[in-house]
Amino acid sequence: MRIKAVFAKKIWTGASEFVEDGMILIEDGKISYVGPRKSLGSDVGIIDAKDSFVTPGFIDAHSHIGLIPEGLDWEYSDVNDYTGPITPQMRAIDAIHFHDIAFKNAISGGVTTVYTGPGSANVVGGIGLITKTSGEIIREEAALKMALGPKRDRGVKSKEPYPTTRMGTVALLRNLFINVKKWMNRELEIDDEKKYQYEIVAKVLKGEMPAKIHLSTSPDEIRAVLALIKEFNINASIDHVFGGDLLAGEIAEAGIPVVYGPPMIAKLYSAFKYVNDKIPVVLANRGVLVAIMTDHPVIPQKHLRFLASVVVRNGLDYNEALKMITINPAKILEIDERVGTLEVGKDADIVISSDHPLKVTSVIERVLINGEIVFEH
Repeated sequence: MRIKAVFAKKIWTGASEFVEDGMILIEDGKISYVGPRKSLGSDVGIIDAKDSFVTPGFIDAHSHIGLIPEGLDWEYSDVNDYTGPITPQMRAIDAIHFHDIAFKNAISGGVTTVYTGPGSANVVGGIGLITKTSGEIIREEAALKMALGPKRDRGVKSKEPYPTTRMGTVALLRNLFINVKKWMNRELEIDDEKKYQYEIVAKVLKGEMPAKIHLSTSPDEIRAVLALIKEFNINASIDHVFGGDLLAGEIAEAGIPVVYGPPMIAKLYSAFKYVNDKIPVVLANRGVLVAIMTDHPVIPQKHLRFLASVVVRNGLDYNEALKMITINPAKILEIDERVGTLEVGKDADIVISSDHPLKVTSVIERVLINGEIVFEH
């Protein structure tokens, strides 16, 4: 058994407030103790963080890291497949590129866990995965990606036409759910190709797999997706949620978690007029469970903590904003039994910073994943 101890001036566990002049014990990659310093045996390895600030590793609940590798041309991107608008059979695990330099860079930014998966070119794009940035897969089939909004003509031949309006996308998704339900009830005959697709969608309808639902640019899509989630009683998060401040009450009442962002995104064209960095603050103040995304490579994965700093700049407390990149995404991704806080029994994913990590002057000094040092400044 390998035992290590991390000594630090301040430990923010994410489960409570601070442990001052504290210690974390790590045994076989798991946390076995968090609290005040105590005497240890001579066989314990010491990581002395001195005057540093210790937090859980950061978690991004919406990324495309490893599917759009940095420094490679568009033909190496595996994020969107244009063979049809309904492609639940696509799996990120079959395409992820762990040699992508973005993983190493992410670790240097304190990011230890990410959800990565298909993009939004399809109404149903495929299955995303959850991985440590060190390469350890946490869950191969984490969520089924769906995407509202009109689907542009990509000039690629498809067996089925893509919807060209927001209402067309919602109609196609609703029709899919209805048909899968009929098939589940043995009221519909389908061919073998569709059977595999329907089996995956059925997991969502039976509550065996969550849905991750992309919203493009407009508040009307928020109402549409809330109605779909309620109609078919599915477990889902809604992602991006531009304009969410205009419907904060409805989102809060529905109890649907939000993965917002990314903050700092440019208003690239007129449809992005609802982008507003105050939105996660408004939603959090209404009691919505909110996480912050990079949508890597839209914002580089390593800068996740700076996006949370933008939330602080817009009125949220430092520690509440820190929850948006630690325990909140862990809860949304349903992996909070392993990561997101520094508690006994959880993975020893730890970030050691010179100051509170959401202060822009703070430097990340060390990063541990499963108790092993994977980055030193």
